[in-house]
Amino acid sequence: MNIAFSFDGADADLTLFLTNTQGRVASDDDFVFYNQPSAADGAARLLGKQHDGAHTVEHATAHLTALPEHVQRMTIAINMDVDTGLTCGSLTYAELSIGCASAAWTFQPPADPAIKAMVIAELYRHTSPEGRPVWKLRAIGQGWADGLNSLARAHGVDVA
Repeated sequence: MNIAFSFDGADADLTLFLTNTQGRVASDDDFVFYNQPSAADGAARLLGKQHDGAHTVEHATAHLTALPEHVQRMTIAINMDVDTGLTCGSLTYAELSIGCASAAWTFQPPADPAIKAMVIAELYRHTSPEGRPVWKLRAIGQGWADGLNSLARAHGVDVA
């Protein structure tokens, strides 16, 4: 699966949390962000940012079938660059595209100038009526005023 977060207006980062059914990481190793761009032996990986015309695009890949069994959800979030102090309201354009899930979203940054991080979507394991394991996608759109640290803590990451 390919994930692309396109944005303009301010610097932002894509973040992934590999969690259990309660939305908590098993360890800090299941937190994928700019200082730890890979988890689960590379099954979830940030690929870096590139310029595409007027926008910046950060790419990630996830090999859902290669994720360990303890990973029941993958939360896809964005957070503003912690050094700038800017909020999601500084984004003039934002779009999240998810490859092989047959879905793409365009989302409008929140009008609340206090939001510094946002969970956009979540992929989760599900058992089909035929008993087959499948991954489903859920839109979330929940914001955090305190940014990446609070977002990480909410998912069980030990932030010093």
